[in-house]
Amino acid sequence: MRQVVELSIDTLMRAETYWDIHYVITNAGISLGYDYFGYQYWPGAEEYGDRNFAGVVQCNYPEAWMARYVDQGFYDIDPVRLYGLTHEGVIEWRQLKLCDRTQQQFMREAADHTLEHGVVGSFHDSEGGRLQVAFAGPAHQGEPALALEVLPILGPMMTVSFRKASELESRIRWLTERQRDAFFALRRKARRERFADFL
Repeated sequence: MRQVVELSIDTLMRAETYWDIHYVITNAGISLGYDYFGYQYWPGAEEYGDRNFAGVVQCNYPEAWMARYVDQGFYDIDPVRLYGLTHEGVIEWRQLKLCDRTQQQFMREAADHTLEHGVVGSFHDSEGGRLQVAFAGPAHQGEPALALEVLPILGPMMTVSFRKASELESRIRWLTERQRDAFFALRRKARRERFADFL
């Protein structure tokens, strides 16, 4: 796992796009033994938790669960999501405080869709941006103790990387796909040339 952390840190230090950070998150989830991941990043321009924020949301949860989640409006009762609105740090799902039977039923339904166990981390940056990252899977899957060690290391770095990617995205959002490819090719070339100056 140490090698995964070192590679993740190296990738995050060079990250320019959301895809770079997505790679780190998915690779970390796989390395920790979880089938599923989900993450949300708020750049801080909108009210934290706003459904219509201009940030990033990605997950690979089972399609049947996501359809159920949207259909039932679980967004407002999801204790995993709500944890990140009011807390910072990393916690196992089983340690989340469930407020009522509605949330208990929610977690039972998630378990019925193979999301029986997981961890969630919530981190913020100095400019109001926030990141939530969750890894999940069937019972007895994953290494929660290791996740509780790894996420506090990678989480703050991922949040900073998301901030940089968000700022860059806001500057180039009007470029065509071809123009974007050319833009990033030039940036990579400039980075290699700068690095060569130190050799």
